[in-house]
Amino acid sequence: MPELLNFDVAIIGGGIAGVSVARELSQYNVNVVIERHGDIGLESTSTNHNLVCQGGDALSFRPGTLHAELNVKSIPLWPRLADELGFPLKRVGGLWLIRDKADFRRYLRLYSRAFKSSLEPNAPYYIPEGSFQPLEFVDRKRLLDMEPYVTPNALGALYDPNLCITDPVKVAKALAENAKANGVEFLLNQEVTRIERQGITYSIYTRQGLVIKSTFVVNASGIEVDRIAEMVNARNFSIVPLKGTLTDFDEEVGRLISHEVHVLPRMEDMPHVRAVLPNIYGLARSGIYLELTYRSDRVIREEAINHNIKVAKELFPEIPFEKHIVKSFVGFMAYTNADTGWHDFVVDIPDYVPNWVNIVLGPAGVSASPMLGKKVVELLMQSGLKLEPKKGFDPRARKGVSS
Repeated sequence: MPELLNFDVAIIGGGIAGVSVARELSQYNVNVVIERHGDIGLESTSTNHNLVCQGGDALSFRPGTLHAELNVKSIPLWPRLADELGFPLKRVGGLWLIRDKADFRRYLRLYSRAFKSSLEPNAPYYIPEGSFQPLEFVDRKRLLDMEPYVTPNALGALYDPNLCITDPVKVAKALAENAKANGVEFLLNQEVTRIERQGITYSIYTRQGLVIKSTFVVNASGIEVDRIAEMVNARNFSIVPLKGTLTDFDEEVGRLISHEVHVLPRMEDMPHVRAVLPNIYGLARSGIYLELTYRSDRVIREEAINHNIKVAKELFPEIPFEKHIVKSFVGFMAYTNADTGWHDFVVDIPDYVPNWVNIVLGPAGVSASPMLGKKVVELLMQSGLKLEPKKGFDPRARKGVSS
């Protein structure tokens, strides 16, 4: 007989989306996180730029989207989270290089929107005072003071002093450990193979022999989100799995680059991201080379590595990046609205499948994670989940999660 467990809320997926929800719910009643791996944050959470989109960077997202809303509302939450949970968070700022008048005109529109949106109290995405510094244009001389090895093709830059870097895996583990210390149960090494719906209750079956019964389910399964949703006919969205390749360079290169530096892609660059930045441990990172391929395709292609080196050398031509490669790695992200060319998050309950929340994040998902948990809890309460604040919730407590 399979082992039967009962919970109020089951969260499928132990990436940053799932544990953000778990940590938020740990302030209330007990729930469970089901993860097919033996640790937290081993898939998309571990394979990204390590950026926390702040200020102008977040406000560059399409206005009116959930993508923009969750990122902007997360800005003031990050410093407090880092303080409570002790994960690394460092402001490095971003430099968006201006090569010609076309770049300047695009950045001028962004500058106007970001400044207005961030400082006016009645703006839709108002950010509390003290959590955001306005963007500014810097000329060539100031740019060289900030990044001495930057390309001579840059006439100046739009400077966003708010951009941060972190270690998303450490963030996810900190959220998970705090959730566990406050009563959340984690079931690791459990691969979901089947889900049955009985009215408003769900039975989740794992390959390892568990049956989890739950009234509410949060589908935070990352790149497998569509496959999990299809188990109960809850897929009311479409995604394209995008494979991304990034390349890390050693500390010798890392010491020469202080900011996130990038250029806006042009038609010949699409769909790739042309950026170089330091990481939280003193290395430098370049990419992203994007491909549309099978989810099982984890091959690191020479073409992708060469692209990342080329991008780095275009931005910093004096640095011999090819001699300082530490590693290249791939990850997948879910991209929505591929037919229209712009991405938005999905965080909602399908009309025809009660008590089930789908989460699709994709690009900038790490940045939006603090507000994501609050959004999902709000949806669950609207669906009838009764929540009462837990006495004794400790925002700083930690308890190990890995198997």
